[in-house]
Amino acid sequence: MSGRITFWEGNGATQDQVGNTLSGGRSYSIDCKNGDQGFSNDEARSMKLESIPGMTLIKVYDSPSASEGDDWSKILIKGPISGTVVVPSFNSSGNYDNGNVVVTTKYVNGLDGKISRIMIDYLE
Repeated sequence: MSGRITFWEGNGATQDQVGNTLSGGRSYSIDCKNGDQGFSNDEARSMKLESIPGMTLIKVYDSPSASEGDDWSKILIKGPISGTVVVPSFNSSGNYDNGNVVVTTKYVNGLDGKISRIMIDYLE
């Protein structure tokens, strides 16, 4: 199973799904302003990871060009996920680490509902 990565309009993977369901085990570069993969600009506030097959780095940016001068969040999946992990918000000035998923954030003025670029690198 390749797993599923989904983005959500509400915090905690609630409200409507934003964009298409993405397959785990693949790399993506999604420009939300252009509607890539069915995404709308400035919509996503949270993410759900299900049965991800291996090490993956997910980066979400306020900037459509993936500039690190504005808000960003990097989600490192250190190994396979057999169940489900919810990243409840990208809008955190702190870090999150559940042992297998590590979230690092640069907070400027908020990222929730402002995501314009999503980059996913499958590393295994």
